[in-house]
Amino acid sequence: MDSSHNKAKKIIERYGEIWMGMEYITSVGIGKTDEGDTAIVISLEKDNPSTRDIFPAEIEDIPVRFKISGTITPD
Repeated sequence: MDSSHNKAKKIIERYGEIWMGMEYITSVGIGKTDEGDTAIVISLEKDNPSTRDIFPAEIEDIPVRFKISGTITPD
């Protein structure tokens, strides 16, 4: 793993539980930008601008990206 992946992992370890408690957030993980760089990926139940606006474009130089997952229910 590269250093940016480890950095993203540490950010999620610090803040992931808080983020998961926020309305419309269904998951938090590590992914890639369109350019192939490591990114923090926050999945949203629905596209909610007020939820997106809480997050900066980058956290500690790691880009933040959003994905619309829809409602996730247990099987």
